Amino acid sequence: MTKIFFLLLFSITIIAQDYQLKNAEGFPKWLSKDNYLTDQTSGIAFINSENHIKKFLLADDIGKLHLLFITNDSLLSFEPINFSKEVEQYLSKFPKKDFEEITLDNSTNLFYLSIEGNDPNHKNWVGIYKINFNPELGFGEINGLEKIDFTPNELFLKDVKNNIGYEGLAVDSNYFYLGLEGFQNDTAFEAETIILIADKKSNEIIKKINTKELGIHTICGLVSDKPYSLWGIDRNSRKVFHLNFDSKLNVTSSKLINFVSAIPGYKEKSYVSAIESITIDNENNIYLVDDPWKRFYVPPEKTLNKLDEITINNFKNFIPIIYKLNLKID
Repeated sequence: MTKIFFLLLFSITIIAQDYQLKNAEGFPKWLSKDNYLTDQTSGIAFINSENHIKKFLLADDIGKLHLLFITNDSLLSFEPINFSKEVEQYLSKFPKKDFEEITLDNSTNLFYLSIEGNDPNHKNWVGIYKINFNPELGFGEINGLEKIDFTPNELFLKDVKNNIGYEGLAVDSNYFYLGLEGFQNDTAFEAETIILIADKKSNEIIKKINTKELGIHTICGLVSDKPYSLWGIDRNSRKVFHLNFDSKLNVTSSKLINFVSAIPGYKEKSYVSAIESITIDNENNIYLVDDPWKRFYVPPEKTLNKLDEITINNFKNFIPIIYKLNLKID
C-alpha cells in the first residue's frame, strides 16, 4: 500500500450527480471489539448471511486474516484465521506478507487473495492466490495457497512496482478483474491506472483497460455483484466507481460517486481517510474499510479536543474504520 495522493487539477465530467452513498444507521464503526482489533485492513469480502448474522473475511496488509461477524446489522465480533505450518513456511519467504485484497467467487465459492510484491525482486512475489481452507476446521485455518499463473506473464508483471500491485481483485462467473493500484511518478500517483481482465478457464489476460477516460486515478478495491458489473474504490480521488461491460468487455457505462469520511459517533466530523476495500452484501449494502494512512490518520488537536477519550485512543492506535453504505438514487 502506497499512499501518495494525487492532487486534482481538473474536473471530472463522468461523476453521476444523482447517485449518493448514505451511511447506514450505526455506521461507520471501529474495527475492534474489546481487546480484538484489526491492523492496516486493506481487504474485505462478504461471505453470507444467516440468522441475522452477516459474515465477512478481512485481510490486513501486515499478513493477517480475520472473520468479521455483524449481528443484527450493528454488533461486531471477530475470529482470527490461522495458517497451517506449511502455509506459514511458504509465507515466511516473502519480504513482506503484503495482503492487499481478498474476494469471493460466488459462482464457485472459491476465495482469492492478492499479495503485493516488495523488494528485493518484487515481481517474484506479487500475485493472485487461491485460498484453500482446512475442510475439518472451515474458516478457522488456511492449509494452502495456490498462485494463479496468468498469461501472458509479461503483461501481468509489466506495470507492477515495489509495493505497487493489484490492490483491486474481483471475480464473476467468467472473468478475473485485476485493478492495478496506480502509476507512480517521483512525487505522486498519475491520473490513470489499468484493469486487466482474464478468462477464468484459461487464466489468459484478454483485455486491458486504461482508466484515464473513465476518471479513475487509483484502484484499491474491487467487487463484482453480477456478471459484467464491477464496483471499485478510487482511494486518491475519494470516490466509489461502478462500471458495466458488454459481452466483448467494453465499458458501456461508468459512474463515479463521491465518498465523504465520517468519524464513528461524530458523523458531522470528517478525517483524512484512505479507503482501500469494498464489498457488497446480499441486500446490496456497500461496505468500505479504511486502511489508516498513519501519517495523516490522527486528526489535528483542534478536532481531537472535541472527541471523547475512546475515539481519541482509537485514532492514536490506528484502528481501521468500516462503513456500511446505502446507494441512493435521487
